[in-house]
Amino acid sequence: MTPEETQRMNQLTSTMTTRCVGRYLIDLPDAFVLNEISTTKLEDVEILKIKPMYKVDFQLLLEQRDRELKATHMDGEPSNPFLKKYEILPPGGIGKIFNRASETGSADFGRTLELMAWKDGYLFSATIEATDSTGTAYANKPWIKEFPNDIPQKRAHLLDVYNRLQGRKDTEVPSGPGVCFPNGFLRGSATDHEQIDLHYHLKTVEDVYFGFHYLTDIGPEKDTLLERGKAIEKSVKQYNGHTLRKGKREANGLSFEEWLSVQETDPGVKDYDLTLEMNSKHGDAYNPLFITDFYSGVRHPRPTPSLEEVAVRKAIAKASLGEAESIALWDKVTTTLRPRPGAF
Repeated sequence: MTPEETQRMNQLTSTMTTRCVGRYLIDLPDAFVLNEISTTKLEDVEILKIKPMYKVDFQLLLEQRDRELKATHMDGEPSNPFLKKYEILPPGGIGKIFNRASETGSADFGRTLELMAWKDGYLFSATIEATDSTGTAYANKPWIKEFPNDIPQKRAHLLDVYNRLQGRKDTEVPSGPGVCFPNGFLRGSATDHEQIDLHYHLKTVEDVYFGFHYLTDIGPEKDTLLERGKAIEKSVKQYNGHTLRKGKREANGLSFEEWLSVQETDPGVKDYDLTLEMNSKHGDAYNPLFITDFYSGVRHPRPTPSLEEVAVRKAIAKASLGEAESIALWDKVTTTLRPRPGAF
């Protein structure tokens, strides 16, 4: 690195904070913040949102959601409501479980149990898919036997997961068995049903970010990252790029593979794409497939922009962190990857 790059990187990494991702820990510079785009599915329950919220604001939000669901009908038919029923949470809980159709089409045996709840200063929103074939419209349909009524079992499981959920500050590292995800923590032993995707972006620019992907339900991959080398090289060359570094590494008792490359997704603009992959041949509860990506020169994830926003948005002219800085930051961060003590 040049003296200027070295100084800039030293400033960026002078203060590092531990973040909890899945059942692992990794240290990131304080200037990286949790991105709002993420997906979390744990034990077949999709966690839509967990965020700090005052109780009065939650109650207003719950009333609004109640009105929205009651105003929706199947195929626009008032006689066939989208919301089939709802229930107040058991004593001690604050919120509701909405039993609604999964889609607004004509068939309503596919159900979604949607939980909206509040506890300990946090909003919790989560769903689980279910089926209910007890309606008279399906009485003489032989195929409906493939879709039994599992509402009671799914409701019980949703409540069990909710009872083990807790809100969490981004920099809070929990103790004991459990899995971390954006703003939350689910207590319990590792399972083969954990899927988490989240990102952290550098708050001062729009094109530098880390992505983390944690999967226990995928099973063994056919090929590891390095074994997919020919396909990676072909893809990189397609965008006028080349490999910067590749190989196997170890850190804190963990073994993983990495592939670092540069390419031009937008012609004339170099962007850096660095990838780490661990447990490719396992992908199970105690050996989750764990992928870390780093990008410089590519816009970080964000909600779909409006046409007006697209019209005034300027193209990225140059990656905010060049090759040397990107690799230096990558090495600084990835060497801190480690299991969270007691997590499994």
